[in-house]
Amino acid sequence: MTQDIKHTALITGASSGVGVDFARELAKRSFNLILTARRIDRLEALRAELAEAFDVEIDIVASDLSSSEGANRLHADVRALNRDVSMLVNNAGHGKYGPMLEQSLAEIDSMIQLNTTSLTVLTRLFGEDFKERGGGYILNHASFSAIQPPPYYSVYAGTKAYVLAFSQALNHDLRRHGIKVSALCPGFFASEFLENAKQTPSFIVRLMMLQPRAVARAGIRGVLKGKPVIIPGLAWKALNLVMKMVPRSFATGLADFAVKH
Repeated sequence: MTQDIKHTALITGASSGVGVDFARELAKRSFNLILTARRIDRLEALRAELAEAFDVEIDIVASDLSSSEGANRLHADVRALNRDVSMLVNNAGHGKYGPMLEQSLAEIDSMIQLNTTSLTVLTRLFGEDFKERGGGYILNHASFSAIQPPPYYSVYAGTKAYVLAFSQALNHDLRRHGIKVSALCPGFFASEFLENAKQTPSFIVRLMMLQPRAVARAGIRGVLKGKPVIIPGLAWKALNLVMKMVPRSFATGLADFAVKH
């Protein structure tokens, strides 16, 4: 991708956490932006910040990707802007910590809808647009829990395992169309996620916690280079190697210990 031409990136879940840092990182790289989330006030504040610092065009689109029609509606709203999106950052997601049998069916359905179904629909719709234009980039925010699922994150980890497998297969399928697909698999990082998931970070989690800016930088750099799987942070890369060398039951027990201590 040449940097003398302004490209446009669509970022879902752009109102908080690493979504904000995705926007900052892409604006720094001279991408025009389309920011989407439910909290418009936060998007407006982010747009004001970026417009002051960077010479890029920024549009805002309200969306609720936890609803069944959210992804289709977002695609239609973006097309109405007459902006050719060249990068899709599927960042919107939601997690819930605790025993699965204590989670309501509504919470489980919302998690699956947001983390997998809407992501898949957006990838399908914008992927077709990219194919027609001869290429594009898709960055799907998975999680290290897709590689090693921690107990008490069973539904969340299951949705992220889908995102990882989906992205790896799709990257192979779409590369003949000039489309690069990457799965971003960060470990825990400082954001509202843990608070929303109702989990108190353990000492080990705090020790290994990443910064959102570093996660965003690794994700954007990785997808532009065409890396199928991106694991930010040396500690998490090392942990990934360790997990491959031990029995699955031991790895799951180790993950349980890390989350609780």
